[in-house]
Amino acid sequence: MNGKRRDSKNRILRNGESQRKDGRYAFKYIDATGKQQFVYSWKLEKTDETPTGKRDDISLREKERMILMDIDDQIVSRGGEMTVIELVQKYLLQKTGVRHNTEANYNFVLNIIKKRGIWEKEN
Repeated sequence: MNGKRRDSKNRILRNGESQRKDGRYAFKYIDATGKQQFVYSWKLEKTDETPTGKRDDISLREKERMILMDIDDQIVSRGGEMTVIELVQKYLLQKTGVRHNTEANYNFVLNIIKKRGIWEKEN
């Protein structure tokens, strides 16, 4: 063997890809928050057929492509885990080239959010 990992159809698996014993494919990645995440699909490629009795879904490699694009674009796919203050600060970092008064107003709103304590994540 040449050391490359292969699936049950003898196709070479890419980094992060694996095939489970039940035949389902998995892709492991690190999201924008630094946490390990997994996505699954019964199909590796778009042209694969979904096994009988299993729910049809897009292929694993299509999911990988969307995830990697989101990571490149710095999109946090699990934004619900962000606090309000983190979300506002992320938004403000993207607002470059604004006038001085606009930036002062942004900071004013940011300070109000901090003072009222609504920035804390509720459990």
